[in-house]
Amino acid sequence: MHGQARTMPPAYVVEDDVMMLHLLSEIAAAAGLAPRTFTRLSTARRAMRERPPAVLVIDDDLPDGRGADFVRELKADARTRDVNVVMCTSAGPQRRRQIAGLAPIVGKPFAVEEMETALRRVAQRAV
Repeated sequence: MHGQARTMPPAYVVEDDVMMLHLLSEIAAAAGLAPRTFTRLSTARRAMRERPPAVLVIDDDLPDGRGADFVRELKADARTRDVNVVMCTSAGPQRRRQIAGLAPIVGKPFAVEEMETALRRVAQRAV
């Protein structure tokens, strides 16, 4: 695109571990997204009401709620049902089975390439 800057799709990254939050934010940027970070579900929920992103990267186990419950809320709302989601969790197989089908799941710990691939996939749908 000569002469034009390509706008990167906005992404919300919700993760309470600050080091993981920074890593996920960097991976999202490398995948062509414009990340905005949140350490709490409550602040991400407020931001989502103001302006939904194209992509949401969310941990399932947050201090103020479950990421999976938030994803269910998004999918039930016409304004946010098209937000592309990637969930990340360190939960065991039973919890992963419970949340399977809501969104792609990347288990923690993960290889950077694995998360970047998942984010690139959803970013392509967000364009």
